[in-house]
Amino acid sequence: MSGSSLALDYAVYGSGRPLVLLLGFGMVHEDAYELGYLAPLIGRYQMICVSARGHGASPAPLAADAYALADIVADIDALLARLSVNDALLWGYSLGAKFALGLAAWHPERVGGLVLGGFERHSRVDVDKDLVLETLRAGGQPWCALWQRLMPVPPGMASRLQGCNREALRALRLAEGTWPDLGELLAQVKVPVRMYAAADCFALADMQELAASRGDTCTVLSECDHFSLLAQPERVVRKLAL
Repeated sequence: MSGSSLALDYAVYGSGRPLVLLLGFGMVHEDAYELGYLAPLIGRYQMICVSARGHGASPAPLAADAYALADIVADIDALLARLSVNDALLWGYSLGAKFALGLAAWHPERVGGLVLGGFERHSRVDVDKDLVLETLRAGGQPWCALWQRLMPVPPGMASRLQGCNREALRALRLAEGTWPDLGELLAQVKVPVRMYAAADCFALADMQELAASRGDTCTVLSECDHFSLLAQPERVVRKLAL
């Protein structure tokens, strides 16, 4: 760890038990509103939506060594400390699930429960033919177009994807390949964990194995894939009874 945290961009909505929402690679806190994550939860939770380092208006270092998982997690911990948040429910999807898992393992006082969706146990990045790295290198429009092929993208999100800090995201992607085994982090977690994945998700087998390691099951949502599920938050809320 670097020993110093970065001040993150975030938004808080509503009141109630804190629910910290951490979405996937390249996604920012504004996307939570546009994709409909607030509507099914706002009456029961204080929603804390976070843009991790490298994303949106949060600080965006350009060196890969600035994106150790422990350092990214330390930013989120520092934010929750400033907000006096403990015992929160963390909902993380894809890359955000890795952040949530790190927070629960390394800063357990912040976390009272986890909802984790769509993440693989090992982050494997082939620098010579990684689609994310190649598309970010090509420009903001190709990066946005890739997302639009994968899922419905609201206009505001499309604009943010086109204008993102592509060099920072490339640094993050490179660093992700060096992150620890997430199964080992999960073994440290003492709070309840609920896992879910799309039926056509690249990480489904990993998630089923990880859930089984705790004596749990991974909820599978049919007729969707990893990316289309991002745009169906109400379905997840109903299925998991959040």
